[in-house]
Amino acid sequence: MSSFNLNQYLLNSTKTSPTATAFSGSTSLNTSVFKSSIGRILAYILTIIIIILVILLFINFFITPIFKLRPGGPGIIPVPGFDDGKLFWTTTSPGPILNKDLPIVSQVYGYTINLDVFIENPLQFSTTPRIFFSRGAVKKDTPSGDTLLGTLLNYNLAAALLPDTNDLIVSVLNKDNNMESVIVPNVPIQLPFRLSMIVMEQALEVYINGKLIKTRSFAAAPKDVTGDINAAIGIINNAIKVHNLKIWPRLLTVAEIREASPKLSDIKDFGAAPMSVSTSCVNK
Repeated sequence: MSSFNLNQYLLNSTKTSPTATAFSGSTSLNTSVFKSSIGRILAYILTIIIIILVILLFINFFITPIFKLRPGGPGIIPVPGFDDGKLFWTTTSPGPILNKDLPIVSQVYGYTINLDVFIENPLQFSTTPRIFFSRGAVKKDTPSGDTLLGTLLNYNLAAALLPDTNDLIVSVLNKDNNMESVIVPNVPIQLPFRLSMIVMEQALEVYINGKLIKTRSFAAAPKDVTGDINAAIGIINNAIKVHNLKIWPRLLTVAEIREASPKLSDIKDFGAAPMSVSTSCVNK
């Protein structure tokens, strides 16, 4: 007489039980229905998103700007990736920038420049302008005066502190070899500020921290000078430091200048030291 195997009997019963088969089929059906429902919900959501996007695009292009493509530009919703400015000098040791690497390779006007400036030691005087930014500059072997043309033979754009004050000069050389300059009196010392310069065919605009300081109308168009960009070198670099040079190959609006990225540099970004309390003179 064979022995009764309870485990084997239960296993065979489960395999052949109509109830178990029905339960398994019901579970599979419920899973399929659930997946189908999720798919329909996702399709509905995607359809709604596409409809909303089409409506927003219609409003953006035909009624009023919705998408803000550039900082300070018109619109409400910022969209990254459309900033056409090129950023340089993000370290504490800014070096020369070759003209071929600039977004304004052949432009002598029609561009905008932002530059963060930190005057570490305004008491380090000189007999010539203390140039901390220049484009296409050719220096004289021997300076012949206390103006930019006394120091430079040629340039497109230059920025400097005057020899013995903390007044700032921004200058464009015109085609008649005359300086077209803006003087900004008493700029901040030991405090970072943003210098913005817009070079147009017939005028120069200078901004400090997003505020228009002065517009200079040209007597003649800018001279056809391009070339490398340089920061202060030698002992002048110890007095005036620069950071976050950004160049756009177009004229920015006032709102774009005010909201331009990156944000204004902190003191630590310049790698500056405490200001010396003594006065010195640089004969350069």
